[in-house]
Amino acid sequence: MQPHFEQQGDVRHFIHGGEPQEPRLLDCEVAEGEELRIVLAPGTNVGKTLLEVLEGRRYASAVGRLLSGGASHLAYHRMVVTTSEQKPYDYGAPVVLDGYITFVSGAITVGRDPQDKALLHCHAGFIDREGGQHGGHLVLDRIVVGSEPLVIRLCLFNHVAYQVKPDSETHFSLLHPVLQEAV
Repeated sequence: MQPHFEQQGDVRHFIHGGEPQEPRLLDCEVAEGEELRIVLAPGTNVGKTLLEVLEGRRYASAVGRLLSGGASHLAYHRMVVTTSEQKPYDYGAPVVLDGYITFVSGAITVGRDPQDKALLHCHAGFIDREGGQHGGHLVLDRIVVGSEPLVIRLCLFNHVAYQVKPDSETHFSLLHPVLQEAV
């Protein structure tokens, strides 16, 4: 199938070129979890410090939110059009911002790479120092906390891990939930 957009009511949906993988929403309950409120000091490297906070903790994966704060430096990716019929969109080159950047929202997923090491994934919206709005996939190890602390809430859980696997519908490697005990 040729990738394309379809209008459904007031919403434009992108139809990927691969076979649809239904259902896309999966539900799983876990018996226990651990909730962390992490406050990162100004000048802190976000990705490096999050991995240090998680080191030694027993969990399979985690999800969380950027609650407040900003950055003095960050890099993020936006989707760009490609020339590939199978994968018409991909992440473009990183966009780099300097100066005070205020986070509006952000969702973090902590998954597992093929070697079962923690893998950080974050999409966020933010405003640059001139008031311009931005959003995309953050490169967490290239974010430096700004002049105010960055507050993050993470919920760590066991029994389900998000693992990077190829997705035949989107032609991206995505974080898929897999039943797995904590390491």
